[in-house]
Amino acid sequence: MQIVTEDRVKLRTGVVGLVGAATLGTVMLSPAMTLYANFGAAYGTAGNAAPLAFVLGLFATLPTAASYALVARDYPASGSAATWTALALSPRAARWVGWMAFLYYLTNFILQPVTFGLFFRDLLSSAGLPSGTLAYAIGAVVCCAVPAAIAYRGITPSTNGALAFLLVETAVVAALCATAIWWNPSRPGALTAQGFTLAASPSGLSGLSQAMVFAMLSYCGFDVVSTLSEEAKMPRKLVPQATLLCLFLFGAFIIAGTWCLTYALPAGQLRALATSGGLPISDIARAFWGRGGALVTLTGLTAALGIAIATAVGASRVLFAMGRDGLAPATFGKLQPGAQVPWNAMHVIFAAGLAGALLAGALIGPYPAYLWWGTTSTFFAMITFVFVNLANVLLYRTQATQSLKGFALHAILPISGIAIDLYLLYRSFFVELWTQPWATGKSVIAFDVACAVIAMAALARPSKTLP
Repeated sequence: MQIVTEDRVKLRTGVVGLVGAATLGTVMLSPAMTLYANFGAAYGTAGNAAPLAFVLGLFATLPTAASYALVARDYPASGSAATWTALALSPRAARWVGWMAFLYYLTNFILQPVTFGLFFRDLLSSAGLPSGTLAYAIGAVVCCAVPAAIAYRGITPSTNGALAFLLVETAVVAALCATAIWWNPSRPGALTAQGFTLAASPSGLSGLSQAMVFAMLSYCGFDVVSTLSEEAKMPRKLVPQATLLCLFLFGAFIIAGTWCLTYALPAGQLRALATSGGLPISDIARAFWGRGGALVTLTGLTAALGIAIATAVGASRVLFAMGRDGLAPATFGKLQPGAQVPWNAMHVIFAAGLAGALLAGALIGPYPAYLWWGTTSTFFAMITFVFVNLANVLLYRTQATQSLKGFALHAILPISGIAIDLYLLYRSFFVELWTQPWATGKSVIAFDVACAVIAMAALARPSKTLP
């Protein structure tokens, strides 16, 4: 195996600071979109125990977040999971892990035109305009076109645009949660700790396990910070800080927001909304703000645009690093000379994102399409997280034997992360999801497993270089 250290194509360096990196991570996590979309999906299965699902999701994510921060500190690389797997295991294994990481970001990107289409349809409906399939399709196209116009210009416009969208959506969702609790005359004193108990779940552990899929989906995104390693200032310090900062800020905000929205409307009404294929947040906003509820729909649109920018940046950097380093076709390892962005990789992401959103919307409907792509993204995220934790164990096996601190950081934490991720894969997908109808349950597993098996063909290619 040859180690290549010179003459490598590089992204523009030293252009992203702590605020920019943390912003991109927080935007991909998206406080507004979690409460707008994932809250309804989680409430549909866990009921009033939805806040508990998001608490457990945060604790389940922490070991993996620690592994990302620790490995990125010493091995900053835009390829993140793929590069670290190459160093810890082999370039052949890295090819497979790299495709899993790319599919994780790509399917997360596909979620955004789906979500934009849903909110755009709601916006037209509230205005008394036609809001059928065509409205959804137009929204999906817009959600690919606007982020593309920003992301193709470079990393600085991308982080600035993402920050603008984040500030707007966070202010609106915070105001809605405050209204739902402190100006809710029909449910005085309703905010209790019941939502943090298993007893609040109508289906017990089964319902909570299904809700965990969407809780984990909500926390998928902090890792996009690691793909900025080449473009960040002082990446060995900044990337770990931004990774943990965006996760903790988001976790605190989203748990509090979910807790508030759980008591915004009567439980029966919320459950009916969550299981009817609509977005409960729209009804909650109309209940408290009347026509002003359209503001929530508008910020749903801006949130989808912000996440689309973040996921396009993350997915393109992963595919670029793989192409440059010999883990994917070399055409993806090229940069556009002016903006220094991986155009060829971006072409694939925006085209596949639009096609995936339109196809799923036509076959199973817009809201089921959101559930379908959301669970799919979580599947590939869990696989990626397992290998990042494994890289932590293997790259630091010497440090783990030298001190108690080293053992905790490089053995206990990553092994806990692996156990949690594997359990969630088994329980949430191969137990709970397998019992669901083919369209939104078994077909997800069939697609995910098929992609994972097909990607294993990359293992057959000989390995010549390792950056």
